[in-house]
Amino acid sequence: MKNAILIVDDSRLNRETLAAILKDKYNIIEAEDGRSGLEVLEKRKDDIVLVILDIVMPGMDGFAFMEEARTRESIRNIPIVVATTENDYQTEKRCLELGVWDFIPKVFQPEIIRFRVLNTIKRSMAHSLEHDGLTGLYTIQKFSQCVKRNLENHQDTKFTFIRLDIERFKMINNFYGIEAGDRLLIYISGLIEAYWQDVENCVFGRIDGDVFGICFPKDEKKLNGFILYIKQELKKYKAAYYLETAMGIYDILDNNLDVRNIIARATLAAKQCKGQYMIHEARYTEELRAKIIREQNIINEMEHALETGEFVVYFQPKYELDHCRPSGAEALVRWKKADGTIVSPGDFIPVFESNGFIIRLDYYVWDQVCRFIKNNLAHRGDSEVISVNVSRVNLYNPNFLESLVNLVEKYKIPPKYLNLELTESAFSDDARMIQNAVDYLHKAGFTILMDDFGSGYSSLNVLKDIDIDVLKIDMRFLSKGSSEERGEKILEAVIKMAKSLDMLVIAEGVEEEKQVKMLKRLGCDYIQGYYFAKPMPKKDYVKLLQKHR
Repeated sequence: MKNAILIVDDSRLNRETLAAILKDKYNIIEAEDGRSGLEVLEKRKDDIVLVILDIVMPGMDGFAFMEEARTRESIRNIPIVVATTENDYQTEKRCLELGVWDFIPKVFQPEIIRFRVLNTIKRSMAHSLEHDGLTGLYTIQKFSQCVKRNLENHQDTKFTFIRLDIERFKMINNFYGIEAGDRLLIYISGLIEAYWQDVENCVFGRIDGDVFGICFPKDEKKLNGFILYIKQELKKYKAAYYLETAMGIYDILDNNLDVRNIIARATLAAKQCKGQYMIHEARYTEELRAKIIREQNIINEMEHALETGEFVVYFQPKYELDHCRPSGAEALVRWKKADGTIVSPGDFIPVFESNGFIIRLDYYVWDQVCRFIKNNLAHRGDSEVISVNVSRVNLYNPNFLESLVNLVEKYKIPPKYLNLELTESAFSDDARMIQNAVDYLHKAGFTILMDDFGSGYSSLNVLKDIDIDVLKIDMRFLSKGSSEERGEKILEAVIKMAKSLDMLVIAEGVEEEKQVKMLKRLGCDYIQGYYFAKPMPKKDYVKLLQKHR
């Protein structure tokens, strides 16, 4: 029963007349009222290519049928042709508002009916190829074609492109179900259509998933109005949902630019909003473009840099406060290219954390440090304790713990010489996983430091539940200004708390003599910072140790 037409009419004569006209080309299904017609349409939606609908029927009339059908995602795009004796403006207007495709006068003329039915079905098939089945907006293919044509045909007009998606949309699907997510997408597509449909030379469509695209002649007032409109209308949706958008905005400078590149640039801008509280729109700028290029260059060169030893381990000494002499160090990584160019850790570390390369770089640094410690033990019979950083990404690496233990066994060094620094933020991820990792490392003989304590949102629960050995306090904790005295009192309390928990305390970022005196008075154990020494190459660190010995 494929290629079927559903005739919904309370008049048996009308149904039989229409069936006789169309049955040589189509399979005919009949329903005598709106309610039964909806049931048949829902049940046979995969077979029915068109509905011929009467307006005046008992119970559910044609208008009610159309209103109900358009709310059901599974049948809302099946075309409806109205068979009516009415010939007034209001009836026709109401039908068109409800999405009617065409009209058939009830003075049935076979040839006219066949042509109207055939043309409607052809239009519907073309429409289904060009329009998204869920939202009714243009598909990505049709959208891209229309954007390209608009740009080419209006070379003297500047256009703006918006890439819009819903923050944490997957959470709605997970918590409330796919149907709830689909209803939200339909709602948003309706907002986009309502706002932009009357704007000349504007094109909008669904790019993918919860991602929509809008391309329109540049108009800051219209753009700002849309941003406000979307925020206001999303607040009116369901109280259970907290909805936020991420909009990437790109002002197109070259109307000959490929649409894929336009979308890509708007996407890069939208990424600046992700996870940023109260920032829901961002523009693609040349500065952003330069940043992306820098990051891509870093990615392109990272493998070669690791293979050729461009990553160099530096050491920043930690000083014992009682005697003001170096006592171990923190290993840090620097990138020195073959041509002498220095790449800042602030540039490459976030990129490596994002793409996972930090796991390999961490291991490289650990290996270099273990080799350094082994060399010290071989020549002097002793070694300073060196701490290495463990990226939070590594905590999700299933081979992390085993690889670290294997490394100290490979170099035959006691784990006590290799301390592990985990940033404070890492402890806020998965408390149980972190606790298991710390327990495993303690049993293996490692000392665990919590780095950057006080620079973020410290959790006392971490100190209560996880057995940390050393607390590193960032001196940014002491902000300059009127609150400095309060900060010092809090710092004193933190040091006392750490002591009561049998934890050593290291203050990092120490740059001033008054800070050194204060920390000594408060009972801090070690300090690290530019006041005593900056990070230095291995050979300089060795000379420093020899001098003090």
